[in-house]
Amino acid sequence: MPATQHRDLATAFAATGRNHPYLAFTLNSLCNLDCVFCKPRCMPDYGHKDRPLTASDYAHIAAEAGAWQVRKAHCSGGEPTLRADILDVIAGLADGLGPDAAIGMTSHGNLRRGLTVEKLQRAGLTYLNISLHSLDPTRSATIMGGGDPRTARATVDTALSLGLRVKINCVLQRSYLDDAFAVAELARELPIAVRLIELQNIGPARALFDTEFISEAEVRGRLDQWFANAGEVSRGQLGVRSPGRYLSPAGWAGSIGFISNSSCATCSDANRIKITPTGVARPCILHNRDIPLKPHLADGTLHDAFAHLFQAMLERDRNEAWQGFHYVDYDLRWDRMERPEGTPVLPLLPILAPDTAPPSCTRTATGER
Repeated sequence: MPATQHRDLATAFAATGRNHPYLAFTLNSLCNLDCVFCKPRCMPDYGHKDRPLTASDYAHIAAEAGAWQVRKAHCSGGEPTLRADILDVIAGLADGLGPDAAIGMTSHGNLRRGLTVEKLQRAGLTYLNISLHSLDPTRSATIMGGGDPRTARATVDTALSLGLRVKINCVLQRSYLDDAFAVAELARELPIAVRLIELQNIGPARALFDTEFISEAEVRGRLDQWFANAGEVSRGQLGVRSPGRYLSPAGWAGSIGFISNSSCATCSDANRIKITPTGVARPCILHNRDIPLKPHLADGTLHDAFAHLFQAMLERDRNEAWQGFHYVDYDLRWDRMERPEGTPVLPLLPILAPDTAPPSCTRTATGER
């Protein structure tokens, strides 16, 4: 593809006011824990029946993404550290995106024997997101189906000592609200970003939603004393691309943010290019314009796939082929939710002029626009 088309598409995307896209890899569906709102083993394709991407595949995808000025890749699962080749995957992403790239991972922090934060950092990891929902070992085991929050906390401390940026993801449940507040209070002494995440009415969480959901608005009300004199921390400063405000209470070393896809639509700010374990790229997790990357890897035509991905994200709110407006772009592991059949690769559409860029989302109390 001509370099000018690279630049034109990247420029048109920047004109929308969104963050530049980043790669969000789901590396596997395997997990050795069993969180009550996730329950990976209940999924019909647990373990993946198709061959996943290899470390070499990830390196090639990252190299092409780097040509499109993509400078961030995030790995999740399942539990990505269960992959035997995780260090090779991280190294391939870091090499492909270049020396200034952000390479991150979401993990429960109970690393398997032989794998350390030091090894992950040497491979190229620059930040770590730890899933932590209670500091109490018994209550944590009830929520997560195993693991030890003390081990996860030690992982956090090691990551910070190595200079990695650290975020903690804590899912809000009404029955465990005090636990979530205790997790959030880690940011009082540690230079971390704690993200309080609303429960979403999807997958196994549907069985909990009616009784356990608690909104950002209600939680903010309960934490009014913390936020009364809080200063706002920019997402750029935190290295955070997801929507929401991040506040640092007066005197705290870290910050608290919210991810509130249930009570407030965030799709217009979404900039993830989701890529499933078997190599299906999805510029929107809920719609059907997917691109299987394996044929492009085999044919050496990844540039065509990325041209489509950028154009699709430009048109996501206006193109009739996308079935009209949509609301929430879930950044969970639901790659395998049933989806309608779609055209694998759309023809490229005319590049939008800056004054015709899609409008930003108008957020309302109902999450609709």
